[in-house]
Amino acid sequence: MVVDRTLQAARQGDVQTLKVQLAENVPISEVKDLLGATPVHHAARAGKLTCLRFLVEEAGLPGNCLAKNGASPAHDAAATGNLACMQWLITQGGCHATSEAPKPSKLTIMSRLRFVLQDRDSSGATVLHLASRFSHHEITDWLLKSGEGDPSVATDTGALPVHYAAAKGDLSSLRLLLGHSPK
Repeated sequence: MVVDRTLQAARQGDVQTLKVQLAENVPISEVKDLLGATPVHHAARAGKLTCLRFLVEEAGLPGNCLAKNGASPAHDAAATGNLACMQWLITQGGCHATSEAPKPSKLTIMSRLRFVLQDRDSSGATVLHLASRFSHHEITDWLLKSGEGDPSVATDTGALPVHYAAAKGDLSSLRLLLGHSPK
């Protein structure tokens, strides 16, 4: 019941319910759905930036937690087209390197961003792969223009972001990706 209420509040951006739960000492940091997604994942998917910020900044939930499929909240925001949430997670929300990378305190901001955007889910997909796969050109554009999305990174099966855009017939994303691909 607590799990359902917490995840629903995150999806709906219901910060008040989450504040009440925290005041009642409900362990929202331990709440996960069956796939291991946290309230941070759910807020990022739903595009609830105010709630996302509350969960990370005030409730203390990590912005870089991984679901069972290896996806971070930034992956979820990219897959669902929530640019503002993805940008915030990457630039301010603590969505940084995984445990294999150097400690975040030793990274420059640009290095930290590079690790985030090259982090891969369990299939090897980066945030750019997901933005391309689901035809979110505004996210693809931001990732490429910021210099943080690498269109030459392949998934475990060898798929590049350009392959996803081509398969969808997404000419806008395809043009963006080809414009940033090595010649």
